[in-house]
Amino acid sequence: MKIVHFVLSDSFAGIEQHVDEVLTNFSSHKLILICNESIASYFDKSINIYKVKNFGRRSFFGKYQLKKLIKDIDPDIIHTHGSKTSSIISSIKTKNYKHVATIHGVKKNKKIYEKADLIIGVSDKALEGINHETICINNWWHPKLKKIQNKKNKHALAVGRLEKVKGFDLLITSWKNIDTNLVIIGSGKERNKLNELIEQNNLSEKVKIIDAVKKEELLNYYQDASVLIISSRDEGGPRVALEALYLEIPVISTDVGHMSQILPKELLAEKNNQSALQDMLEKYVDNIHLYNQKAIFNFVEREFSIEEKMQELNDAYSLLASKS
Repeated sequence: MKIVHFVLSDSFAGIEQHVDEVLTNFSSHKLILICNESIASYFDKSINIYKVKNFGRRSFFGKYQLKKLIKDIDPDIIHTHGSKTSSIISSIKTKNYKHVATIHGVKKNKKIYEKADLIIGVSDKALEGINHETICINNWWHPKLKKIQNKKNKHALAVGRLEKVKGFDLLITSWKNIDTNLVIIGSGKERNKLNELIEQNNLSEKVKIIDAVKKEELLNYYQDASVLIISSRDEGGPRVALEALYLEIPVISTDVGHMSQILPKELLAEKNNQSALQDMLEKYVDNIHLYNQKAIFNFVEREFSIEEKMQELNDAYSLLASKS
């Protein structure tokens, strides 16, 4: 089979990294990427890439050019990522190929995906409310991660875009009575507000925000982490939790994405509930070394590997292709 993956964004972020790893670790069929020319150089050099200029979902000319390109490629399946590309393909699709759409986050408007032949969600929560054929294929830990030696347990760690959905404001407000230092790594429009919140709560000696770092440098912060905290109000994954658990760093989280499949209830706080988050953090953060998560580490390493997820994706493609 010939399968085209389609992304059309201006930055190389989580979705693009996800697609890059699929295209470099999936060997069962011929995979091709169509992407915005401005991010093409960020993808692995081994990938067969067709570059296009970014265009809006209502651009007649953009869709005309894309339709012409797809006809030349002649794929069996087009796999879109996110609402924009899913909307575009739904509007130009022909009967010559099947359409698979992946939902990477928790979306309010999911109708846009329901014209696809198959919808994939990165968690069961991402698929809630969809009246269509769906399958959950969870995210995976980064395939090039190396196990950490000599962990130092210097600080608690939180990683993600500095946006309201990540709940870092809730996390900072909940840190008042905790002795462990907190390092938040990320960039985004909420940075100034979060720094002000740190000052207002007299936490400047205990809570630091560091700009987003490259994957290689992030490993140094993982090595120093006693625990990773997910404070998101909503989340498709979160993938960073899988990476931490693969590296045998304990995780506590709000109940978002696939976390309820991984962590016991006592390590999950109700999402968007500052009081519940604070209660959980005060109970576990300073004493996290007393709680053995070895069984969770082993579960994540086994069930959330990229090899496991590529087999699930191949099965989904094969089943879809077998249908008339």
